Amino acid sequence: MKKTRWVNWFVLSLCLAMLAACSNNGNTPNASNAPTSAAEKSPEAEASEAPSLPEVKLTFIYPVSANPGPDQKLVNDEINKYLKEKINATVDLKPLTFDEYEPKLNAMLAAGEDFDLAWSSKGWLGNYQPYIDRGAYLELTEDMITEYAPEARANIPDKFWPDMLAVDGKVYGFPIYQVAAKSKSLVIQKRFVEKYNLDINSIQSYKDIEPFLKNLKDNEPGIIPLGLAQNSWGLYSDRTTVGEGLALSYAKDDPSLKYIGNLQILDNKKEYLDTMRSWYQAGYINEDAPIIQNINDLKSKGNVAVGLEFTSKPGGEAGEMAINGGNEVVYAPISDSYFTGISGAMHVINKGSKNPERTLMLINLLNTDKYLYNLICNGIEGKHYTKTDDLYIEPIKDSGYAPNGDWVFGNQFNAYLKPGQAADTWERTIALNDSALVPATSGFGVNEENMKAETANVTSVNNEYQAALESGSVDPAKELPKYREKLIASGQEKIEKEIEAQWEKFKQEKGLVK
Repeated sequence: MKKTRWVNWFVLSLCLAMLAACSNNGNTPNASNAPTSAAEKSPEAEASEAPSLPEVKLTFIYPVSANPGPDQKLVNDEINKYLKEKINATVDLKPLTFDEYEPKLNAMLAAGEDFDLAWSSKGWLGNYQPYIDRGAYLELTEDMITEYAPEARANIPDKFWPDMLAVDGKVYGFPIYQVAAKSKSLVIQKRFVEKYNLDINSIQSYKDIEPFLKNLKDNEPGIIPLGLAQNSWGLYSDRTTVGEGLALSYAKDDPSLKYIGNLQILDNKKEYLDTMRSWYQAGYINEDAPIIQNINDLKSKGNVAVGLEFTSKPGGEAGEMAINGGNEVVYAPISDSYFTGISGAMHVINKGSKNPERTLMLINLLNTDKYLYNLICNGIEGKHYTKTDDLYIEPIKDSGYAPNGDWVFGNQFNAYLKPGQAADTWERTIALNDSALVPATSGFGVNEENMKAETANVTSVNNEYQAALESGSVDPAKELPKYREKLIASGQEKIEKEIEAQWEKFKQEKGLVK
């Protein structure tokens, strides 16, 4: 890279990085990251003269739950006015629904289509390690981050940064800092909680919600007691094990941290799958559960009484209310809370990007610039939302812009709060991150190099059976044995032996067992 071109920017960034580091002991987001009107400035006042850089045009693809609205271009234009002043760049925003994001990303990569910035995660959309193995993402070296995104890096606690390491020990993405501890919860419309006097504290697992679902089915015509879809299933949780949403599972009380394979977990789920089947036959679950692709299409009608949430972040109920047709919701946790890392949401740079440095500058702004972040999240003040005080905004209904994806765009601790979120939402989120149980698997990633074919085959089998079984739409007595047999025939046992070998090596290297 021709670093001499960027001397002015580097000096400015380095100074700002030093200031950020001095005011950010322990890398914990400080008070300056809380959105307040005193700290917030207009774009005219906030924007400084752009560094003397050649103008470039960037492209950013990212997933959203639904079309942001007809004012997408209007907001994009406003963003570009600001970016021109800040880094002499414009960005073409390309939102894609969750179900079309992965196919589009693959198609663009296969065709060598030009884009710069994308969204990724470990274990989900744009799956970090497999795409790295394909050579899709650009390595972000320490020097690059120090030069082009120092302020953003200063806001990530050092103890969390190892979660960004790929199998080769390198970093290929920049984390979107937000809740890093997750707990699976049932999302229940508050009106029904109050009407039927449901004790939320009594709900500890999926089993405990059954009487409530029966009440809804018997007394609430037109209401779906439990809404499931292809992208939202999995009520099963086992509080005796660690592993929900992690690289692998092990028993809490096992000092040897022995790996529990997916075949064993599948056997353990028989009773659960039988329950799902009985609920489906009783009409508690929507009939199209294994067919409907996006659960939010169902929730938007406001008639889903109970759904599933995999993160349960503080203040998340406000976002769920918007998704649930404006109905207030409450969380009922059905799993323990674990530190699941900061790699669950990140920005990655296309290895074929013609402007990686400027893209990293954009990442830096998305994670530090409150005006830009809230502009892309919420639109234009006065048109798409009303600012009610230093902390809160009120979205304007049917305003023309509502991506509902703050966690997609950048450091969420720079976000305005919305109705229904407590004033201490970000403080509670940081406390949750710091206090959640850090599993032994932290820092462990599975290298799929020796099992690519088996992984692809098993994924195909999972796609065939999982949603159908988890939604109760098929009889597990008949389908579960077929599912298990096909997994084995597709190489599941080889996959588990390989993961176990990697896990044993990791445990020894890290001194996790004696």
